[in-house]
Amino acid sequence: MLKITELPPATSVDRTQGSVAGETGRVDGKSSKPEAEAETSVTGDIGPEGEELASLPPEKAKPELEVDDNPEQLIGLDAAGLEELLGTPKLIRQESPAEIWQYNAADCVLDLVFYDALTSYVEARNAAVQPMDKRSCFRSLLLARQRP
Repeated sequence: MLKITELPPATSVDRTQGSVAGETGRVDGKSSKPEAEAETSVTGDIGPEGEELASLPPEKAKPELEVDDNPEQLIGLDAAGLEELLGTPKLIRQESPAEIWQYNAADCVLDLVFYDALTSYVEARNAAVQPMDKRSCFRSLLLARQRP
């Protein structure tokens, strides 16, 4: 059974020193807690009053990969440059005089329009087929491509 108790305030007064201890529990560079209490692990299962405490494993944040997600770099690329950057498109559609390359990420679709063999327009939409931020969709595609 999990029992939740109110924690004491983060600041306390050491009456013997006349000083204030902050969140670290230290007064003038020395611990304001008795030595036995200061060594107590915060990851234990039993609290100071014998109540059961919940413990959670520490979260390990995955480092975010750095990518140049500015969609303006797509403008002016030829087919070879675009394939080098994003790989083979999911769909290529001919709408003379344009050619549209479509890339799908988990949460969006990025359309790139070629005129005269160069990318001249970029459009992004979400799963609900609503226009969305091009940068975030382009970023999703770049990150998906970098994952093993």
